[in-house]
Amino acid sequence: MAFTTDFSQVQEYTEFKEQPYEMVVFDAKEEPNKNGKKRIVIDFVVRNDVKQEKQNAHLWDEQYPLTDTGEYHNGILMKKAKALGIPEGKQYESFEAFLDDFKGKTAKVTVKLEEYNGKKNPKVRYINASELPTCHHVWKEKAPVSNAQNLEPDDLPF
Repeated sequence: MAFTTDFSQVQEYTEFKEQPYEMVVFDAKEEPNKNGKKRIVIDFVVRNDVKQEKQNAHLWDEQYPLTDTGEYHNGILMKKAKALGIPEGKQYESFEAFLDDFKGKTAKVTVKLEEYNGKKNPKVRYINASELPTCHHVWKEKAPVSNAQNLEPDDLPF
């Protein structure tokens, strides 16, 4: 059987740059890190309906509670909700329902590169309202379901 190589669909790997990206939230939840400390994890994906680098790449944002109160910094959390277009005064039955509402919402996320052990790692610097809120992103993977295996940012080798 004959076979022909076709490199037209190959996407070369590129690093995140310190710049804004139009992103969509794939998942948002509260979960412990590998040391058992609770945190909020927002899984952003670079939108593929906007011409930009890194389409479909994931970037995780983590927010830990304040050490003195054990509560999340409400100003930071509400800034994220506002940037994602969550309406002012919207009520939720639970904190989990609040975070579930982040899924599928768009934002303009500015990336910074933080150096750790000689390696530059992309991190979320700012989250602002999207300049293109109408989203036609085509998901490359299935949306998470409650009984799916959870993949943590700490589980990844990079």
